[in-house]
Amino acid sequence: MSIPQTYTATCVPLRERIALAIVAAMKPVYFLLRHNRACWRTTQADLATMPEGTLGKDLSNFLHINGLQLMPRAEFHDVYHVLFGFGTTMKEETCIQFVPLGNGRRSIPYLVTITISIIFYPENWEDYYKAFCIGRSSNKFHDWDFEPMLGMRTEEVRRKIFKPE
Repeated sequence: MSIPQTYTATCVPLRERIALAIVAAMKPVYFLLRHNRACWRTTQADLATMPEGTLGKDLSNFLHINGLQLMPRAEFHDVYHVLFGFGTTMKEETCIQFVPLGNGRRSIPYLVTITISIIFYPENWEDYYKAFCIGRSSNKFHDWDFEPMLGMRTEEVRRKIFKPE
């Protein structure tokens, strides 16, 4: 999870600072677990040159609007933002973790993040459940390589995820 540039230590509630500190501490573990995953060859500059309406261009726009950079070996995370319509608020960042969980994704970082989310943000349980159901009702996508799909229309990729098999 990337910390939006609009967050500062003075305006972030204590529980969010604690949650962000835990996430920051987990990042090295997360990337260690992903050391075998190849980074995308497609750069953020490449994404910006893609045609409007493609997954790549929509990803570029999302990153630009939110002041973010692609995370090597975790590029799919920002693709999830684009495909499922979640922003970068703490609530949306935690909700987005439940979509792949519902889709069958099981990993230590996901399970830790979800546990932290439930403990720190119990008022969001209904939204977490809705996000989980999105993943559960979708075709299996959590292990897709999205890089070859960057030139596809975003709506076409969504249809592949949501169309009944």
